[in-house]
Amino acid sequence: MHGFVETLIVIFVVIAGILLILPIVLAVKLSNLKRQVEAMEKRLNALAQTTPVEPLQPEKVEKPQLRVVSDTTRTEAKAAPIITRIEKPKITPIPTVVAEIKPDEEKPPTIFAPKPEQKAYFTASPAESKESIFSVVFGFFTKGNPVVRIGMVIVFFGVAFLVKYAAEHQMFPIELRLAAVAAGGIAMLLVGWRLRESRRAYALILQGGAVGILYLDLFAAAKLYHLIPMGLAFTVMTALVALSGVLAILQDAQGLAAFGAAGGFLAPVLTSTGEGSHVMLFSYYALLNLGILGVAWFKSWRPLNLIGFAFTFAIGTVWGANYYQPARFATTEPFLIFFFLLYVAVSILFAHRQPPNLKGFVDGSLVFGLPAIVFALQSALIRQYEYGTSLSALSMSAFYIGLATWLWRSKIDGMRMLTESFLALGVVFGSLAIPLASDGRQTSAVWALEGAAMVWIGIRQNRCLARSFGILLQVGAAIAFLSVSKNVSGDMPVFNGFYLGCIAVSIAALFSSFYLERYQEKLRAWELIFPTPIMVWGVLWWFGSGLHEIDRFVAYSYQLNAHLLFISASCLCMGELFRLLNWNAIRNPQWLMLPVMIIFLANVFFKHSWHPFVNIGAIAWALAFIAQYRFLWQGREFRSTALTFWHLASLWLMVLILTREAAWATNWLVKGAGTWEFISYGIIPGIFTLILLMKGKEIRWPVVPYLNEYLGIGVMVLWIYLGLWELAACFQPGDPWPISYLPILNPLDIAQIFVIMMMIRWVWQIQKSRTFAYILVFTTFIWLTAVLARAVHFWGDVPYMTSALFDSTLFQSSVSILWTLIAFGAMVWATRKDRREVWVVGAWILGIVVVKLFFKDLAGTGTVARIVSFLAVGILMLIIGYVSPVPPKK
Repeated sequence: MHGFVETLIVIFVVIAGILLILPIVLAVKLSNLKRQVEAMEKRLNALAQTTPVEPLQPEKVEKPQLRVVSDTTRTEAKAAPIITRIEKPKITPIPTVVAEIKPDEEKPPTIFAPKPEQKAYFTASPAESKESIFSVVFGFFTKGNPVVRIGMVIVFFGVAFLVKYAAEHQMFPIELRLAAVAAGGIAMLLVGWRLRESRRAYALILQGGAVGILYLDLFAAAKLYHLIPMGLAFTVMTALVALSGVLAILQDAQGLAAFGAAGGFLAPVLTSTGEGSHVMLFSYYALLNLGILGVAWFKSWRPLNLIGFAFTFAIGTVWGANYYQPARFATTEPFLIFFFLLYVAVSILFAHRQPPNLKGFVDGSLVFGLPAIVFALQSALIRQYEYGTSLSALSMSAFYIGLATWLWRSKIDGMRMLTESFLALGVVFGSLAIPLASDGRQTSAVWALEGAAMVWIGIRQNRCLARSFGILLQVGAAIAFLSVSKNVSGDMPVFNGFYLGCIAVSIAALFSSFYLERYQEKLRAWELIFPTPIMVWGVLWWFGSGLHEIDRFVAYSYQLNAHLLFISASCLCMGELFRLLNWNAIRNPQWLMLPVMIIFLANVFFKHSWHPFVNIGAIAWALAFIAQYRFLWQGREFRSTALTFWHLASLWLMVLILTREAAWATNWLVKGAGTWEFISYGIIPGIFTLILLMKGKEIRWPVVPYLNEYLGIGVMVLWIYLGLWELAACFQPGDPWPISYLPILNPLDIAQIFVIMMMIRWVWQIQKSRTFAYILVFTTFIWLTAVLARAVHFWGDVPYMTSALFDSTLFQSSVSILWTLIAFGAMVWATRKDRREVWVVGAWILGIVVVKLFFKDLAGTGTVARIVSFLAVGILMLIIGYVSPVPPKK
């Protein structure tokens, strides 16, 4: 059986060789025939030049028929219309055939012509106009016999009374009764909408009542009778809220909007089972309040605003008193901040949307009641955190003062009273923040901020002493801060005294550096050295405190990506500072973004069980590349060697990360099949190479400004990597599990073909170097040998090992035939293209095959495989000797 398989493989190789040889031989023969035809055409042209033919004059032809006209017989046509004998002329020109057909002459019928009477079997009928439902209903009462039709309506009412009687006597189940109530509510809603113009007040009452009936009907079906799930009832109630809001806006009905909003806030309470999620509850209320904000954008409806405000914070307070726990802070605090900001916006819109005579009217319930309730709830949420209330008061103070400043600068008509109210609230909360804090670290942070203020005053008033004192005060504040922070305390991430103190020191230093750089003309000569060291000082405090905070509160498995996420976000902020403030020095720390990314990736690779996108790694690396390319984008006008290298290194790093992640994902999908994972290491760089070669000129940034660099050294590095991968792939057995193996048509060979095509395209399109072409030819030669080796491995049961293949008679015989075919193709092609060096390469391959036959294959002359290999190689060499016997002269 084993010998039979060997014979089949050898026969397969021989047949494949014949199929490859036949086109080449035919091409050679066709080339010879082409040369012979060209020689005959030249001889005919020469003959035609010696005996010119007089062109015919079409206008002399009178009859529209096919006839033969000869130059020698043109003058004898009238005298001799009938030819009685044929004489051999001395020289007879080639007769000319002229066919004349009238334009309107009909062509003779053929069997392929369609019959004129044949018609299509199917034709589209003309579209019929359809009447609207209203037209049908109107015609029902006005056309035909109206008496009978009205009588049918009366019968309908009689049936309705019968149904009512049956319901009162428990003749129908509860499901049918609730369905009848819902149908009645929908009917009332439709009638109310229909009468909205003719009888507005009556229509609005109907619509409001209909919405109420539907609410109660859903509540009864879900809560009392348990006929429908609570989730479905809640969804339908939400739809009713949206419907009532749309109806209210379309009809300018304030009462309908308030009724719908109240029903919307009560819907989760009515359908609550006590086991729901507070995140879902507050998310739902967030959607409702966004709808109120949308209404406030167009309408100044105070009752609607107050209903939303009261329901939101009342239900939120009840939930907090009964269910809040410190572990739920992270999912509760964002909603409190969101509702606070939303109703601040509602209060501004309410004042802005007032009529001219009431322009700027302030709703005191919202303006002053909102911060009081929010601060009370905030204090309850953070009572277990250190300095929580102080920071909250300070944040609200900064918010209200900033909001007042914005309104003042906007100069919106009628906003003076609201601006003064916000300013007063900012002063009040700022005053509360001071007594709520009494820690030495906060004192040091305040000193640092005061130092920055001294620098600002010194520049504004042009006082060198003030500037120097401010810088010294910041240094002293930092030293004092570290002296009292030996034992870091605080159980809350970010919002703790240590981290906030570090941030204060950092911001003070960065502000001082920016201001000193911006007003350099006001500095003395010895002060010009201060901006850069102070900026470095501020950056170190910023990154040091952030990384320290991550190490304290983030789990170890997430720390690496959390560090990268923090650094990337910080670099993005620096880019924004550069754009907004035109602060050139702040760009310098961003040069370190790429080295940091390389260090982080090396750390990932050292931990072999990891992949880059694990544990929020996808977000971290995406943000890192956004920060890196944002930095490159901002430096697009400053072309330099370093920036060019940063472009190319960013490309290589991206390819490396995506390749690694794709390999991990592939291995996870196919449950450890190594071949598929190995393929990913070649496919991803190949795809990037293809994109750059095909679409590089269309990518306006970042490729087009550095097109030569990207397509040159950028792709060359990928090309070298692909070549090494191609060689490494040749040593892979290429098990395509879970599919079956087929030569060429298996995943590894297809991937190798794709990579070789990308390498050929780059050499052909960009490089055009003979050295790279030789490397590519050698790589292709190795791949073809590997294809044969895999076929012997899978079909001949030979282990895919160098020693086993070397000792395999089947492989040695097959590879001799394959190499001879390669040499044959190279030598024939060289002869056709006059490429002497290619012919020499083919001859070298052929010589290697001959040496191999006599020193390796000769040892097994008794086997069928050896016999076939000797015969096949010998026949191929005979063909080569006939087709391409000697090398071209060139």
